[in-house]
Amino acid sequence: MLISIITPTFNAGTTLRETLESVCSQYGGDTEHLLMDACSTDRTLEIANDYTTLILKSEPDRGIYDGMNKGAFLSRGKWLLFLQGDDWLPVGTLESYRRAIANHPDAEILCGDCEAVKQSVDAWNAVWSVRDRNSKKLTEQNIALGEPMINARLIRRDLFLKLGGFSLNYSLASDRDFLLRCAEMQVRQEEIPAMTYRYRWHSGSSTMTEGNRLTEKLFQENLQIAKDHLKQATANNKSVFVKWHDRLIVQAGMNALENFRAGLLLEAMKSGISQNPLWIFYFLAEIARSLPGFISRGGKTRSGMLNKN
Repeated sequence: MLISIITPTFNAGTTLRETLESVCSQYGGDTEHLLMDACSTDRTLEIANDYTTLILKSEPDRGIYDGMNKGAFLSRGKWLLFLQGDDWLPVGTLESYRRAIANHPDAEILCGDCEAVKQSVDAWNAVWSVRDRNSKKLTEQNIALGEPMINARLIRRDLFLKLGGFSLNYSLASDRDFLLRCAEMQVRQEEIPAMTYRYRWHSGSSTMTEGNRLTEKLFQENLQIAKDHLKQATANNKSVFVKWHDRLIVQAGMNALENFRAGLLLEAMKSGISQNPLWIFYFLAEIARSLPGFISRGGKTRSGMLNKN
């Protein structure tokens, strides 16, 4: 078995069939697909049972990362691909990975392109995409300040298990923590020029959270990860984590400002300045940068606009 696809689910009935269909045409004798369900109460299991090649396990878990860890331990493939129950694998994804595995035998991670799409009345529109090779490189800067893209990365199973999988200390941002650990260990990654993952942006997404009910929780987890890695930072990467911390606290300050929360604004300012005396200038610059857009949106915040539809 070469590639194990792992899909964690909980009440994914509205999107799961599209996800599974995106994989079916790409199956081969070297592929297995494990669906790790957390005792769904909707049609998730009914839909999953329609797919005879699917390896299905349903039991209580401690969240999405626990499900992915369990899938990794049960898998038989040399490589792991994590596919969420509301996303898709673009046509050609598995074939692109098969070629990359053959061409880069020493790689421990293979990274393709990805994009996030949001549905309008009659089309799916790209919200963002990552295609540039430099933006995909496995560096602390890209993982902390860019998009983690865990789902666009094919990961060697032995590496994943060696690092202990995803930490269950985080329910939304553990993939970022995992990839930061990979970057700090200088894990060997190869970037491939192929679209390998498509995220679905919607109000219930646990991966595309900006503007939905999980935004604040994801922010708090990222902030904790930034603080933890900053404590262990070396001279070579400390500036990256300081910059990440600055950005997160600027975000906290902007959220407090947008919601007229004076206490939270003061708390953000104290936290930012205590870590970096220059933080206040970054905060003022962000206010100046955001003001024209805020006015053009008629006084509506960007997160509020993203949460529409």
